[in-house]
Amino acid sequence: MVQKLCLGIAFCLERGLIMIKAILFDMDGVLVDSEEVSIRVGEEYFKSKGVNITHDDFLPHLGGGERKFFEGPSKAKGYSLNYEDASQFFKEHYEEYLSKTHAALPGIDIVKRARKAGIITAVCSSAPRWKVFVNIAAIGLEESDFDMVFSGESVKRNKPFGDIYLNAAINLGLDPKECIVVEDSLFGVKAGKNANMRVLAVTGTESATSLAAAGADVIVTDLSAITEFTNPTEFEAIFENYSKSNSDGILYGTSFITPFKRRASDEEIIERMIKEASMARDNAYAPYSKFKVGAALLSAATNRIYRGCNVENSSYGATICAERNAVIHAIAEEGSLGIDILVVYSDDDPPAPPCAVCLQVLAEFSRPDTKVVLASVDGFRKTYLFKELLPNPFIFPTLRN
Repeated sequence: MVQKLCLGIAFCLERGLIMIKAILFDMDGVLVDSEEVSIRVGEEYFKSKGVNITHDDFLPHLGGGERKFFEGPSKAKGYSLNYEDASQFFKEHYEEYLSKTHAALPGIDIVKRARKAGIITAVCSSAPRWKVFVNIAAIGLEESDFDMVFSGESVKRNKPFGDIYLNAAINLGLDPKECIVVEDSLFGVKAGKNANMRVLAVTGTESATSLAAAGADVIVTDLSAITEFTNPTEFEAIFENYSKSNSDGILYGTSFITPFKRRASDEEIIERMIKEASMARDNAYAPYSKFKVGAALLSAATNRIYRGCNVENSSYGATICAERNAVIHAIAEEGSLGIDILVVYSDDDPPAPPCAVCLQVLAEFSRPDTKVVLASVDGFRKTYLFKELLPNPFIFPTLRN
């Protein structure tokens, strides 16, 4: 404990930092696994109106409040939205859908640990106040576990403006530099930085690459990555240690990669990758199974797309799948590799996922939040996070980070 205390003080003196006094938590996607629930309710609402708005249409609009959540997809589809009607539908169905899920995300005990360590805690959510309290109850916490709760109604300008975080600092009597923001969305990270606060981001809603580009100081898979601390100084040491690690790059499987800043959205990139995977599939060598597969991966370091196809063999064990073919191509060109997005393209219904061997190979170069897009010839597609397909990959002991 004494070592941690000295380390924290040394970090603060060396960097001229003001010691942390408060942790300001976003809610959805940080403490509560509610974003998929919100999307399901949103899909049901538009379905009831005869409008075809799907899961991926909502993703760019998460974290900016309920109005953006509904208006964003509506504008993209040219639908004239009655926001009040949509908001009422959401309020009537959200709690019911949430009750059917395991809502608490890993590491939410950090709220009580922080309070016990003498750190102020507050919720700063873009969501309506009623939803914030439904979420708090759903994860087994109480309002009293937080010093203050701020919702989307607290400010006129929601995230990505920094108003909600600045408002929290003012009400808590703190300098923004004394606060650390915990976020999961690009809007949220930008809001924290716009408030001149340090930001700890968790992956899941967005990739590590996107969060880093938005300005996150520290990126972790979830809050369970924050180890034990008993006072603000120890927490400061943990945060700074992660910050130093992140400056070496972001961990993709076994390698630290410095991501290349993207100029296109995930959606635009995925569309290009599907075309590349389709062209690769056309060249697949599959005389035995007749099952042709194409794959395309996006390199985190260069933003280059590498493609591959399956190559079968008379000795079935010598067959190379499309996904591994793409990996081999990328490694031959770049040496080290971090995969931000993978597309697998087939005529299967539903689209085929990577096989177990391919998943293990991909684990060497992927993050838990690497997007895996399964696309079919008929236009259907489904997006997964890598950790959903392979939760616990084997990584050789000497390479575990």
